[in-house]
Amino acid sequence: MRAGWIINHPDTFFARGAELINANVINLSGMTSSLIIGVVSTVGALGLLLFNDYALKSAQRTERANALLGRYFAPDVRDEIEQSEIDLVEQEPRDLEVAIMFTDIVGFTKLSEKMEPKDVMRLLSDYQSIMVSAIFDNNGTVDKFIGDAVMANFGTPKSYGNDAQNAFNCAVDMNEKLARWNEGRRSAGLPEIQHRIGIHFGPCVVGNIGGEQRVEFAIIGDAVNVASRVCDACKQFDSNFLISSTLAERVQTDTRLEIVKDFEVRGRSEKLDLMKVY
Repeated sequence: MRAGWIINHPDTFFARGAELINANVINLSGMTSSLIIGVVSTVGALGLLLFNDYALKSAQRTERANALLGRYFAPDVRDEIEQSEIDLVEQEPRDLEVAIMFTDIVGFTKLSEKMEPKDVMRLLSDYQSIMVSAIFDNNGTVDKFIGDAVMANFGTPKSYGNDAQNAFNCAVDMNEKLARWNEGRRSAGLPEIQHRIGIHFGPCVVGNIGGEQRVEFAIIGDAVNVASRVCDACKQFDSNFLISSTLAERVQTDTRLEIVKDFEVRGRSEKLDLMKVY
């Protein structure tokens, strides 16, 4: 306010050079320099503020992207996607040979009826964490969670060359991890959890589906439907682990396998041989 009073005073005037000895004169050169410095400082501070805001949002986006990749892809696959800057959103659909796996909890509906909602959520979270750990340990990708079911695939976004074997080994690991989890549940007086696993190997289309509001990286094809039906067939054949003969042909194992001939897959005309895994 004092500066404004001085500038607006009737005896005040602007000048350069010799006239600067007058008590009422304001040094025009000095004032211009001060204004320039002030404007540059203000613009610089504003630019720095905007840059910091941009950098913070960029870091947050990167962190969210890394967290998202970490939820679905094994650590080494996630790192490769980041380093190669693979854009899963812009990636064109591809035809791939993929191993598809489904798991679900036996009697989940009946089990959850006697539980509080928060306990159901905790049960699902614990179960899914165990399944995801086994999937990542065997170079698999988490496709989605469907209630108490887990869908995974082996062969996307890249193939390891032995995707069927990785899927089979993953299922073995899942059963071993589930057995250890149940030991802890028994000690805590909680009921044991049993599950079913079904795996199939076949051609799929891998890419993005959806519109502007929602885009999902998905796997579509007959092999997905068959894998889901194989998992459901565990109920019919009193087994917790079934694989298709198509997958069995690509797997080496010392585990005993029992063939189930000519299984009719609902909605599919071609029959399929299954293998019960013991």
